[in-house]
Amino acid sequence: MKQNVVVATHHKTGTVWMSTVFKAIARRLGAHYIDFWSQYGRLDHVLKTPFILLNHSSIFARHASALRREDVRILHLIRDPRDVLISAMHYHKKADEPWLHETIPGNNQASYQQRLNSLATVHEQYLFELESATGSTIEAMLDWQYDRPNCWELRYEDLWSDRSLSVWRQAASFLGFEEAELDVSEKCFWEHSLFGQASRSNRRHARSGEAAQWKSEFTPELARAFQHRFPDALEMLGYEEDDGWIDRLTASPKFQAQAFTAT
Repeated sequence: MKQNVVVATHHKTGTVWMSTVFKAIARRLGAHYIDFWSQYGRLDHVLKTPFILLNHSSIFARHASALRREDVRILHLIRDPRDVLISAMHYHKKADEPWLHETIPGNNQASYQQRLNSLATVHEQYLFELESATGSTIEAMLDWQYDRPNCWELRYEDLWSDRSLSVWRQAASFLGFEEAELDVSEKCFWEHSLFGQASRSNRRHARSGEAAQWKSEFTPELARAFQHRFPDALEMLGYEEDDGWIDRLTASPKFQAQAFTAT
């Protein structure tokens, strides 16, 4: 490896996917694989070259200097915030991550998961998620510095549709993998991809890997609530040019049929 690699993701943007891929790459190339948050307190001591460092929140805090190292290349992965909301809400309703079961202060001694599941409608559950965990995830995507010369910016949607592996190979080349290492990285990516040879056990975190789920899941009411909470997010992240997507959603045959049935 000519460069050390930092992989920066966000919750429900393909973190588990990238973790399995880069763990396999590190193992086959003899690099040190490091989980940022599990080693946060002693990171300076465990960054032994060559390394692959994965941060599932893209928040580096006092270790931000790792992103500026001359021997580091970064892969930053984002996802359409609307799909992040869908994936996160359904995941948080049943996941066993410890933080979901911790009591939230001032919330009648209920945990995040209990509060989410107590809400009567899916719409209310989405709104709760939007104002809570997913809201923080979207804010982190917006707060990321997007002009780093040593960073390859990548969208989950582009990886999901990358059946030819051309997108992956471009990213891996930027990260500094040499020819033989590129072949290894491609094999690892395919073996652990959501559309490749990954087993069902490797997909336990994924409700659905499909892109643009929001088109069938978002109601006009949810779309307006999302736009009110994050009015510029989709434009800033390059997923929409304006808020016309809400009008197109409202005019879709699905919701026209619902309106006709209601009358």
